[in-house]
Order: sequence, then C-alpha cells, then structure tokens
Amino acid sequence: MPILSALVAAVLTAATAMPALAVFNGSRADRDDYAWAVRVQLAYPEGVGSCTGSLITEDTVITAAHCISYNGRSPSAIDVTFHYGQRRSEYTIGVASAVPMPNYDPALIKDDIALLFLQSAVSEPTIELASTPAPLGAEVTVAGYGCTGNPFNAAAPCDAPRRLFETRLLAVPAEACPDIAGPWQFCTHSPNTSVNRGDSGGPVIWSDDGEQKLVGVTNAIELPPAPAYLNLSASVPYELDWIRATAGLR
Repeated sequence: MPILSALVAAVLTAATAMPALAVFNGSRADRDDYAWAVRVQLAYPEGVGSCTGSLITEDTVITAAHCISYNGRSPSAIDVTFHYGQRRSEYTIGVASAVPMPNYDPALIKDDIALLFLQSAVSEPTIELASTPAPLGAEVTVAGYGCTGNPFNAAAPCDAPRRLFETRLLAVPAEACPDIAGPWQFCTHSPNTSVNRGDSGGPVIWSDDGEQKLVGVTNAIELPPAPAYLNLSASVPYELDWIRATAGLR
C-alpha cells in the first residue's frame, strides 16, 4: 500500500508564489486555542523544509522524528516560530538540540517522535500529554501548517502557509490503516478532510473528560488505493515514559 510518510513540506524554489493555508478541507484555527502550536523550519542541502510541533514544556517542542532525519541526514539548523502568520505576536527561537526516539525506524514508521530543545524558554502555554489513547469512534482534532491541496493529488502545489488550520477526524481500528505495524501508532479517518505535507509532527488532540490533551503526533497518510482519507499518528500514550523522561517531566 503506497503511503506518504514524509509529510515534510520542502521549499526548493524561490518563494514567489501566493501563500497557501493548511490542512486539506480544514478551517482556520482559533489562535487563542493554539498558542502552544509552532511551525518548525528545517535547513537541508536540498532546501528549507517545514513541519508542525507542540510546546510541552517551557523549552521543549514535540514533533515527528522524520522531520529531523531527511534521507538519513540531519538538518543544519532548526527554528520554531510561535504565532506564525500573526504580525504583532510572531517570533522565532532557535533549537539547541533535537532528539529522536532511540528506536525510530522510518521503514516501519515506528517511534516517529522527536523532541526539540529550544535555545531559550518561552512563556507560552503548553499542551498536556494524554496518558490513555482516544477510544475507537472518538473525534480527534488535528492541526498544522501544511498544504491545503488534496494529498491524493501529487501535482498539487504546496506554498508556504501563513496560518494554522485544523480539522476533525475519527479514531478507527488499526487494521483500517494497512501500514500500521505496531501499537506505537493509531489510525484516523475522514471521508473528506486530511492532514498533508507540512503537517508532520503536528498535534492530534482528544478531549478527555472535557480537557484537551495531546494524544498523537501526525506521521503519515495512506495513499490510493486506500480509501480517503486515512491518517497515521504516533501514539503519545504509548511513548509517554520516554517523552516524560527525556523532557524532564514528572
């Protein structure tokens, strides 16, 4: 089954096109609800790539491991931008170090989570980590700074987004996503909306007893002949011990 596992948006040409927004068939996110969401910029020899991330401590962002490992190489520089696209409040901070999960395996899309340690702490709110997975049939929210075009159309352009977009998906059985190889991931579905390139590392949020928690990190999309639209996400509850220990969370 073909799969779009590298959801990094690469900008390899001059940035002269009109900017795109984010998430296919999504809606503009309320900036007050996502002050902890960041756009991640990655400098590679091929060009500048972008992903999405979430602030989990005052100096730690969680994103996807494949964002910081492109064709087996690490980026020469990583920056994160808060309030991206909001002229009065936007600001960028460099990343001092990036740490992928030790058992990250791109072939299996296994343990596709990484932590980015900022050069300085910020005063933005953080998103709480979920300790239990979203139940089957639960509605989850995904958000990102990725392309707004149809991910099933490889020829669709992907210009630099300027605002965070969100959409809602349903948690479905793992068997619905043929490329899930273990409990480190879960599957979500929608007949008409999806994440796309540039949304990698972005939040998957579940309302647990009325409290919004980070239950997943966007990893990949199942491509045709899979039915539209199946998204794969790294499970935060499954990886919680490593995340907490590495980020210094109790």
